[in-house]
Amino acid sequence: MSEKRIAVIGTGYVGLVSGACFAYLGHKVIGLDIDAEKIEKLKNGEIPIYEPGLDRILNQAIESGNIEFTTDYAYAVKNSDFIFIAVGTPSKIDGSADLSYVKTAYDRIAELIDENDFKVIVNKSTVPVGTGRWAKKYIANLLKERGIKNPEERFEIVSNPEFLREGKAVEDFMNPDRVVVGADNRDVAGMVASLYEKLQPAMLITDLPTAEMIKYASNAFLATKISFINEIANVCEKVGADVTVVARGMGLDHRISPYFLNAGCGFGGSCFPKDVKALIYTAKEVGEEPELLNSVIDVNERQKLKPVEKLLKHIPDLKGKTIAVWGLAFKPETDDMREAPSIPIIKKLLELGATVKAYDPVAIPNAKAVFEQELKAYKGKLQFTETKEEAVQDADALLLVTEWNEFKDVNFDKLRGKVVIDGRNLWEPSIVRQFCKYESIGRP
Repeated sequence: MSEKRIAVIGTGYVGLVSGACFAYLGHKVIGLDIDAEKIEKLKNGEIPIYEPGLDRILNQAIESGNIEFTTDYAYAVKNSDFIFIAVGTPSKIDGSADLSYVKTAYDRIAELIDENDFKVIVNKSTVPVGTGRWAKKYIANLLKERGIKNPEERFEIVSNPEFLREGKAVEDFMNPDRVVVGADNRDVAGMVASLYEKLQPAMLITDLPTAEMIKYASNAFLATKISFINEIANVCEKVGADVTVVARGMGLDHRISPYFLNAGCGFGGSCFPKDVKALIYTAKEVGEEPELLNSVIDVNERQKLKPVEKLLKHIPDLKGKTIAVWGLAFKPETDDMREAPSIPIIKKLLELGATVKAYDPVAIPNAKAVFEQELKAYKGKLQFTETKEEAVQDADALLLVTEWNEFKDVNFDKLRGKVVIDGRNLWEPSIVRQFCKYESIGRP
């Protein structure tokens, strides 16, 4: 495989991991971002996100000379044949995807394509179905306005959705379940597919809208499994069944599989919430009413406050009480706070008059930014601790929100008499109940 010249616009989770891994595979990569401070850190080998294994991959790529970082659009576009767009597509208030960052990238690229170019523009960002074909017309019109002859021949649009799990993103890139490439030009699709040749992945080549829909449908299905098992968990509590055993029995059926059947206090992150909402918006735009997807979001939002509901059964009045919260990131092995269940949980505890002492192994800096207003409004009532032990000291109750490995082995004798709400079913009830008033999700 000959090395290819790749530019990656955006150095967040997807862009930085993809760029570093492409460089590790032997391609020449330029990472582009408008954040000059971030670029300077990357040039010095400093990684602005927490992602296991990324430091090793990135440092090797830097040492080999296969990756560089810049804020200069012209340099990145002119010195690459493949331009991957990996910028954010956050949710708008109406649930639709905000494509302003993607559109800005298209605008800047269109300013720099000339009559001798052929650029392959690859959407790595999650964009609504139809975006690729719209982008083809949009960029062609911009080139036409600049006087570029035969503008449609100067570039091609490809959809190459990412399926990276935060906390396991490097592993997922290097060992993909599948690589999806969508393009209306099969030859160009093959060019993008060849970038992954060393990985020998299962490869699916299709058209643009189908590739875009695969991404949304995949995330929506996984989110549906989580909301489903959480709804089953709530029923299990009322009838005396154990949802963990129910999920195990279901998962042994190969048609179902055990993955994403862990009951808890809901999903968060940068993908599932916004992608389900965007798919709901798209469905309504074409005249469909996505009742199942609407329920997935509704169930998840209710589930996030289940730990607080359970706490109030034991301590009806939280005024003057101190509540410890273990885990702030939306999942283990990441510092990402986007849509994290800890956010509504902590806000509700503060509203009810409690003092909150919160701990997370890596997410506290991001959490302080998220709770900036609460830190000001509830002076001294929200505290972030350096250890999990400090968080539970003098606390009346403990809420487990994120199932980090360091929370698995706990001396519950030191928590004797406290209320413990296990929002992730991490602990064995019979053990914890020897020392504490214990509740979990969907277990008797």
